[in-house]
Amino acid sequence: MNEQLEQFVLKAQQAPPHSQDRSDAIDQLAQQILKGRQVARPYQNQLPGIYQEIVEQAQILLRQQLEQRLDDYHSHRIPIRQWAEYLRNEVFQVVLSRSRLQQLAVEAQKHEPKTAIHQYAIRELIQAIRLSGKLARPQLAPEVYQDAVNQTLLWVCQNLRSYDSNRGEFMAWVNFRLDRIGRSTQQIQQDSYTQATQGKIIRTKYQLSRLIQQLKSTDLLNLLELYVKKLISDLSFPVIVALVTLLSLAVAIQQSSMQDNLLYEVAQELVDLPPRLVQSEDLSAVEIAQDEKPSLIELLKQYIEEDPDELLQKSIKGHPQLTLQVIILARLEGASWTSLSQRHGVKIPTLSNFFQRSLVSLAPKIRAAIQQ
Repeated sequence: MNEQLEQFVLKAQQAPPHSQDRSDAIDQLAQQILKGRQVARPYQNQLPGIYQEIVEQAQILLRQQLEQRLDDYHSHRIPIRQWAEYLRNEVFQVVLSRSRLQQLAVEAQKHEPKTAIHQYAIRELIQAIRLSGKLARPQLAPEVYQDAVNQTLLWVCQNLRSYDSNRGEFMAWVNFRLDRIGRSTQQIQQDSYTQATQGKIIRTKYQLSRLIQQLKSTDLLNLLELYVKKLISDLSFPVIVALVTLLSLAVAIQQSSMQDNLLYEVAQELVDLPPRLVQSEDLSAVEIAQDEKPSLIELLKQYIEEDPDELLQKSIKGHPQLTLQVIILARLEGASWTSLSQRHGVKIPTLSNFFQRSLVSLAPKIRAAIQQ
């Protein structure tokens, strides 16, 4: 299958833009990708009504995605199967809307229990729920949540006939049950050990929250300086990318309306080995060395802003105002790829690829300039 996918991709990429050959090749590629779908599969070599509609809608959306992203795909960056699965899953999360899931539930209710067509409809419904991304995400430990999801989907199979579409939305009905099962499962699993662990998570989350509330831009640079000095001796390409990412992430957490959930997830990762900075609730308790010379991070930021060697003025084709300098500074200020894409009318893969390719080639020059 990989070879066929690669052949279709190459054929479409080599065809002239807006030509019939390119259109046909994209159609063939979309059909090939959809062969590996996990939902709306044939029943006795046929696709009954609603399942045919799902496939046709997925074909249209996938074709649109391929037209936009095909030229940005390069096999040496991501395996063809992984790229195809990503596109397919992304399309089905759109196609399997809440109203479509409700239609699948009503369709399954039409068939007599224990018949072959009923079992097919139930399997399709459960798989569609899993792929849709419409299941709620209550604040549960990962293993508790997965157990709760499995129990909930089993409950749906057993109790689907009790669902009344006139009384409410199908996924609201499912997620209400998921919440109840999740709470019950968590209570059962919370023995003395898990209760102690949960307490550590909550305390770590509180400490993280206090730390982030006290962070200022200068403090953040100094904290990064402290970590960098412990871990690396010079600025390499991965480090430059890491610094940009960390700065953006910190700003995103401070500005996010989902900060509580984000901090809880981070606390779960840190609970077994919390860093010293997290253990301190008072930022003033952390001793941060203040060098007389500017830090590497300060030099990097200054270099990007001034661009004395004009290394960062390369721009994306057709967008002369969108230089590497503009992109890096925007990312440092917390701008997401989505916001940059919407602001400048450039696709996210194009932005990201340009950013990475440019830094790979320029990182040695930037490092040399900063360390002079």
